[in-house]
Amino acid sequence: MATTSITPKQCAAARALIGWSQDKLAEAAQVARATIANFENHARLDPSQKNLISIKASLEQAGVQFIPEDVSAGLGPGVRLRQLQLEYSNQLRPDGWHLIFPVRFKGQDCLVTITREIIDDIVRGNLATPADRVKVVERRLPEFLGAVEKHLNETAQVPREITLTMSDFPPGTF
Repeated sequence: MATTSITPKQCAAARALIGWSQDKLAEAAQVARATIANFENHARLDPSQKNLISIKASLEQAGVQFIPEDVSAGLGPGVRLRQLQLEYSNQLRPDGWHLIFPVRFKGQDCLVTITREIIDDIVRGNLATPADRVKVVERRLPEFLGAVEKHLNETAQVPREITLTMSDFPPGTF
C-alpha cells in the first residue's frame, strides 16, 4: 500500500482477477459506478485522490496486489492475487468515544482501536452517537483494514492490541 496510484488497466484487470463487476467495486469502495466506468474507460481524468484510495483499498482487501512498473526490466504495471493474511470481523463496537473490532493476522488475534480523532477527521466534526461513528467506519472499512494490515506488517510480532494513527493511512485518505 505504499502508493495510491493505479492505472485504469490495473483497475479493470484487478476486477477481472477477483470476478468483480464495476457495480461490486463501486459498492465496496463507496463510490459511484460511473466513477469506476469513467476511470477504466479513460472518459475523464483520474478520480479524486479520496476515491482512488478507496478503490485501491477495496481491491487490496479482496486479495489483489498491485505491481508497480519496472522500467529497468521493461515491465509495465500489473496485478496479481496475494495471500490474505488479515481476517476480520466487522463487528465494530463502541469503547467510550473510540471504536474497537477484532482481527486475526497471520493466525494471531489482535484488537484494533479506532480513535475518536480519526473518526472526527473523516467527517470534519463530531458525531454524537456511537451508532453514527460505527456507520462512518463501516462505510470506509477497506481503508481501515488496509491501515490495520500496514500497521501489523510493520511490527515484528503481532500485538494483542493496536491503536490506529493517521500515519497508518496513505496521505489524502481523509
